Amino acid sequence: MKTVVIQSAPDTRLRWVSDCLRGVEAWSKGHAFTYQFFDDSFFDVLPDWYRRKLSGRGPILADLARLLHIKAALEAGADRVIWCDADTLIIDGSWQPSTTTHSRFGEEHWLQRDKSGRLEIRRQPHNAFMIFLQASPVLNFLIHTIESMIARVDPEHIAPQMVGPKLLKALHNLVHFDLESEAGAMSPLLLKAIRQSDTEVIEFFLERSGQVPKCLNLCTSLIDESDLDIEGIRQQIVVLL
Repeated sequence: MKTVVIQSAPDTRLRWVSDCLRGVEAWSKGHAFTYQFFDDSFFDVLPDWYRRKLSGRGPILADLARLLHIKAALEAGADRVIWCDADTLIIDGSWQPSTTTHSRFGEEHWLQRDKSGRLEIRRQPHNAFMIFLQASPVLNFLIHTIESMIARVDPEHIAPQMVGPKLLKALHNLVHFDLESEAGAMSPLLLKAIRQSDTEVIEFFLERSGQVPKCLNLCTSLIDESDLDIEGIRQQIVVLL
């Protein structure tokens, strides 16, 4: 099976994001996957009208662009395409994603506190990690759905994540996508607990999630620090989790 791993990041980026990119590239090569990286040319694949309507809305532009690049790789002969966001941290380099019949999305076990301050975990799909095979009926449907939604929406009222995680969550409630529980997402609360070796919070996470993640999206937009020791964090996760 020919597997292609796709990532993208702007030419100007945080050092720790570059560290994450190198980790995914090394993971890909370790499994003999073909690795494709796109810089600022990543958005060239988008329709002109889509780019004009969403000018300056990078994350929403990326929600469609990644799907179009995945489609192009499948049409070019890939049997399977894996998408990883640029801020994806590979924890276990020997890990291989679960097999799927046609499509799979990452599953975040989002650790947070509720309104009363109690710890809770919300399980939901995310598009920072995706797998599509040639047989996928989901890929073209998502592309069509996103284009249709953006064509009709008022550009002044486009909510963040509208055609990304929010769309996936809404559809998942109806159709129940295959999810990769080992490809999670790091909430700021979990990151803080890991860096401070807060065993109470970590044990809650492990008990309630029931899964040790093999890769984690670090959610750049929610991290205040501009410089992270990625290898140090990875080692802490290996020890603590």
